[in-house]
Amino acid sequence: MSEFHVGRQPIYNRELDVFAYELMSHGNEDVTTSAAATDKTTSQVIINAFMEIGIDNIVGKHTAFIKLAERFLTSDMQLPLPPGKVILKIPGYIQVNATVTDAAARLTRAGFKLALDDYLTHKHLQPLAIMASIIDINIEGLDKPALAAHIKILKKLHPTLLVDYVKTYAEYEFCRDLGVDYFQGYFLSRPRIISGEALATNKMSVMNLLATLHNPDTETDAIEQAISHDVSLSYKILKLINSAFFNAPKKIDSIKHAVMMLGRKQLTTWASMMALTGMNDKPREQVRIAMIRAKSCEFLAQKAGLKPLDSFFTVGMFSALDLLMDRSLEELISPLPLADNLKLAILNRAGEPGAALNCTLAQETGDWLNIRFAKLTPNELTAANIEAMQWAEEVINCI
Repeated sequence: MSEFHVGRQPIYNRELDVFAYELMSHGNEDVTTSAAATDKTTSQVIINAFMEIGIDNIVGKHTAFIKLAERFLTSDMQLPLPPGKVILKIPGYIQVNATVTDAAARLTRAGFKLALDDYLTHKHLQPLAIMASIIDINIEGLDKPALAAHIKILKKLHPTLLVDYVKTYAEYEFCRDLGVDYFQGYFLSRPRIISGEALATNKMSVMNLLATLHNPDTETDAIEQAISHDVSLSYKILKLINSAFFNAPKKIDSIKHAVMMLGRKQLTTWASMMALTGMNDKPREQVRIAMIRAKSCEFLAQKAGLKPLDSFFTVGMFSALDLLMDRSLEELISPLPLADNLKLAILNRAGEPGAALNCTLAQETGDWLNIRFAKLTPNELTAANIEAMQWAEEVINCI
């Protein structure tokens, strides 16, 4: 397998559930936005994601968005893809002519769904709109009146719209209220900082629990008590430990029993993660982001031969606290009894745990230049990220 990075960007529906993932790939060469580069990148995604890695390992039960290389619209090449698993995005640089129109019609007859990329900028794609299932518009740089006007017109011409480059939760809400169907961008990976309000009671309880769990002076009995007093948390932990995920030889029926099986460190890690999944006012995807960050940092450390692994996991997990609590990381992390090196890693990307977090965040946003850690190869970096995605999916399915 060639050396490359592969990543995914979520596409959400109106309820902020994941509708699909757009696949992105980047090799070692200097990739530009030219047609030839898109052609090569698309080929890498198709060959590596579908044939070598396995598409289910990347997108799970969801649909894959793939930017279609020009050669697939100007030749008789057959796409080695399952029509029911992908949506093909036609890039704006393609010059629409009879050959392209015929090819698009052929793909739709074969069962493929098409999306038109950045439709507002590339209106020459209009002849393909009648065959497209989704129209994609880039909202970057548009003010609210202009955006509202464009969406109003496009909704009359084409009922299914996807807005791309959504950077804030407020932008998502604005577009949702205008009737947009799908949303793409990193707005869920960025915190909504709410100032001047006290933390909600449930969030304050979680923060107090985290402080207790991660205080080295807390006795093990006190940790057991803190977890046991939270009925919902205890249920989640016992349900997970007794699931096929752990495959325990016999039933675990108490938190004390869980301590004996897992040890204090592991129980603390799992209790922290389960407590964070209890943020019922948050989209499920943000919980998934926290899990992927935690496990990706751990897998990077494991592949690089670094220890202790639980420190890397903690750094990744707590880096998402601002997403779940709507407060700045500094405000949330400072009072927690974490070791100074972990606080510096979370807040300043310092040290090896900080470097692992930096790499993980780069993978999350497709920041190819910063996807690096220790001396790991691109394939090892990609493997760590994909394994973390799979792990997070397994855990979510068990709780």
